[in-house]
Amino acid sequence: MDFVYQRVIDSSLRNVWAAITDPCVVEVHLPGEASVTETGDKSYRVSFKISVGFFRPTVNINLHLSGVVDLASVDIEVTGKSMGAAVSGVGTIVIAPADAGLTDLEINAEVQSSGLLKNVDDSKIKTATAEFIDAYLSNVETGLTG
Repeated sequence: MDFVYQRVIDSSLRNVWAAITDPCVVEVHLPGEASVTETGDKSYRVSFKISVGFFRPTVNINLHLSGVVDLASVDIEVTGKSMGAAVSGVGTIVIAPADAGLTDLEINAEVQSSGLLKNVDDSKIKTATAEFIDAYLSNVETGLTG
């Protein structure tokens, strides 16, 4: 499944970059009860709950960042499993300065699901993912913690 997400964020380019690439900053802004654990160089595990249809599982996602262009873009690889379901994917996050201290963000990814998630319509997975990212970025904008 292709996943595309775009948003103008009311935060500086540096703050948005840190919210994408710094595990300590990521953990502060994650919505709900979530944790981030570093697992290697530019690699970490994010654990959180997400709603997908009638499911509300704890999801463990392993992330690896590569192709880092400071304050501009990063390639991301994700793998995750929860309750007999799994996801994997690769994508790119691009940020750019916008007017008046705003930041443009775009995510383009290719994601595959398996197990129980194969029974969930892609549109529900996309919606749940976008809602999670929206909540996260709203916390980044307001400086709030999850």
